[in-house]
Amino acid sequence: MKHAFIFGTSIFLSRQNTLTYTDGDKSTEFLKVLAFYKHERGSEDQSLVIDANITTLSGEVIKISGNKLETGPSTVHVETDANRVWVFQTGHHEPVLDVYQLNEHEFHGLGSHIVNEIGVQQPDAVLTIKGNFKVDGAHFMIENEKMFINHNGFANGVENAHEGILLSAGEPTH
Repeated sequence: MKHAFIFGTSIFLSRQNTLTYTDGDKSTEFLKVLAFYKHERGSEDQSLVIDANITTLSGEVIKISGNKLETGPSTVHVETDANRVWVFQTGHHEPVLDVYQLNEHEFHGLGSHIVNEIGVQQPDAVLTIKGNFKVDGAHFMIENEKMFINHNGFANGVENAHEGILLSAGEPTH
């Protein structure tokens, strides 16, 4: 099973279901997909379920286990849909973290290089990751067009991350 994770206009393909940040010395797993959304006719849908370990821009720890806020300030709450998990902070219009599993009818809205990779690689799940948060002090800003880690921008990349997705402020590594 291969999964596709999309950050802005970059796509990472991996058999692993984890996202890890590394500064070169230390690695921190900050997102793990525990269950992917699955719709089967005639039976109950399986919802997208994640664990996350991030901090707000002001340094407040947010720990999510099985889509539930385990640790975090009272200004943070989690919302879920069958194929989406949002983490919101009061007073902010955009989510701190947004994990969304696309269905195949939504692929047409993605960049051509991403659609091509999905067509060739045939991942079992395609997820978009967006947000504005920190991991071990590194600032992640992920929007529709780019991913920034500590102001270093990443765009239009394709990465086959066989051993799991490792992100750094320098370059994506695998």
